[in-house]
Amino acid sequence: MQGMTASRAARAIAVTTLLAGAQLALAAGTVTHLSGTLYVKRADGAIRLLSERSRVTQGDELSTERSTYAQVKFDDGGQVTLRPNTRVKIDSFAFDKAEPKKDGFVMSLLKGGFRAITGLIGKRANRNAYRVTTSTATIGIRGTDYTAINVLPPEQNAPPLPPGLRPGSYVQVADGAIVMISGGREQVAQQGQTVYSPGRNLPPELIPPPPSLPRVAPPPSFSQSSGSASINAGDGPECVIQ
Repeated sequence: MQGMTASRAARAIAVTTLLAGAQLALAAGTVTHLSGTLYVKRADGAIRLLSERSRVTQGDELSTERSTYAQVKFDDGGQVTLRPNTRVKIDSFAFDKAEPKKDGFVMSLLKGGFRAITGLIGKRANRNAYRVTTSTATIGIRGTDYTAINVLPPEQNAPPLPPGLRPGSYVQVADGAIVMISGGREQVAQQGQTVYSPGRNLPPELIPPPPSLPRVAPPPSFSQSSGSASINAGDGPECVIQ
């Protein structure tokens, strides 16, 4: 009887350890800086108001309001700064320091824009483990610092877009290079260049940075690894966009 009890206890401890490890591997990030209102829609449909030090995880959809900037630091060391009127979804996140091959990060930019500084995911065993999807492209990161802006067509009865700004996805390279793939074509963008994707079935193109492109300019209290608190919507990194 005592042997059976000890065996059951050992199995219970093993199961608890495995579950704790799985939760650690699938954890996501923490809200580190916030100015304004930040909402989360959980995977079960529940909507919550977040604050600094709130946790976010796989399946969460984050939304900033008109004057809100929010910064999330992920468990792999990466961070994302959301600009106002932005909506993103953390589609999947997996990180385990001991098992780089299991790394994975997929986030959807549904509206607005953000600046991201990548962490360990995508820099270890699998360089294709990091993906950000927009309405017109998929962004695969191979650098450290980039900005993505997704410009949607104006809604009915809404003011037109500013001159020179077209619907689509924009990424500007600050360091390294990116390759954008859409419409069966590849376009390389080097440091200081801006690449634009008008649609998934249309080829990408290099363009001058539109002056009216929205900016990611959080308050000075937000920490930026790049050392700049004001980020042009194109200041970006090294990535692959498909």
